[in-house]
Amino acid sequence: MPQFRPFRGIRYTAAAGKLDDLLAPPYDVISPADQRQLAGRSARNAVHLELADGGDERYAKVAALFSAWERDGFVQRDDIPMFYVYEQTFVEAGREYHRRALLAEVEAQPWDEGAVKPHEFTMSGPKEDRLKLLEATRVQFSPVFMIARDRAAQLRQFLDQTVAARPADAEATTIDGDRHRLWVIEAGRLEMRFLAPLLAESFYIADGHHRYETAVNYRNAMLEREGTLALDHPARFAMTAIVPAADPGLVIRPIHRIVPRRAPANWEQVLSESFAVESVKPIGGLADRAREFEARLAANPDSIVALNLDPGMAHILTPRGPEVAAAIAPAGFSAEWAGISPNLLRYGVLAPLWSIGDDDLRLGAVEYTHDAREAIERAEGDTAVFLISPVGIDSVMSLADQGERMPQKSTFFHPKLGTGIVFHPLYE
Repeated sequence: MPQFRPFRGIRYTAAAGKLDDLLAPPYDVISPADQRQLAGRSARNAVHLELADGGDERYAKVAALFSAWERDGFVQRDDIPMFYVYEQTFVEAGREYHRRALLAEVEAQPWDEGAVKPHEFTMSGPKEDRLKLLEATRVQFSPVFMIARDRAAQLRQFLDQTVAARPADAEATTIDGDRHRLWVIEAGRLEMRFLAPLLAESFYIADGHHRYETAVNYRNAMLEREGTLALDHPARFAMTAIVPAADPGLVIRPIHRIVPRRAPANWEQVLSESFAVESVKPIGGLADRAREFEARLAANPDSIVALNLDPGMAHILTPRGPEVAAAIAPAGFSAEWAGISPNLLRYGVLAPLWSIGDDDLRLGAVEYTHDAREAIERAEGDTAVFLISPVGIDSVMSLADQGERMPQKSTFFHPKLGTGIVFHPLYE
């Protein structure tokens, strides 16, 4: 099982300005417009670290910038190892949620050791970029998002009791309207004993596969360079936000698919063997249609809403039974894996209609969005759109336990963790 422990985090001081102006999302969801807006809020916004401009010279520039912030007192390292309780408050589909996490160091173990489990595949490019940044700065700027089953419910109790006991030590509201609160907890024997059941748990990566793999690669590079590392050396660990699987704020958005191709004329004949096809005439404005389709998916999560297979029409595709997933499962994969919505769509619809395979996906044959209204707007001309249900947290963990990874763009855990709430130094 993975080891986890408190750490001496580096945090913004009051001299840096309002925390509202300093936090940023992780690098991989920051658009160019977002980058400009965040950078304009403060010269010390975390985006200057997480997503700096330039070529390979930018890594050294970020390292120099962070060192200057330390020297000038804009960030400061805690004197002793701490746990950090992190709460995000956000609104999703008109409802307010609170998601709570324990920020701690988790041992960066290779996948084959089995204690930390991935659920999606990753790309090599982002890992190379993140490793260069880590080697230059020796600081992890963004936490990895992990889930623990928390069978004893000790983690959730610890988080809830901490939040209820006293005001937060730091608080911010970011430009998206989300509220971030942080409690700094000295990790004594009582806290370690209370959280001890987590030592018997596996951890599942929800978001940040690239960051975790980078932490493992950094550890391996340090071992090769130094020959040995003390078992408690920070370079052996990754900063992680651990969320209980039963947290009511654990929201997963679906990622809808956009195919910029005209559907073949015989699409219904091709699909009717596996799917019951119901025709729907979209009515109302964009918001009305989004609500209607989302309600249909909520009522039947196994269904798929197909738009513009026939011009201007919507069709509800419902699998004719569980045998459909078993029939479309590629060799070596289970029916459970094939039955999650992204794979049911890919192997049951996209492959039969357009013969879309791995190479086509890499070349951009399918586009993605987690915004239903944005997807619906694209459903015109020669573009087909498919709305799907989110993959459930039970499926995420079950498939990870089986060693079956989902394809990229299968899950979108919302909201993203804030970058800048705590930084993790990889030196003693």
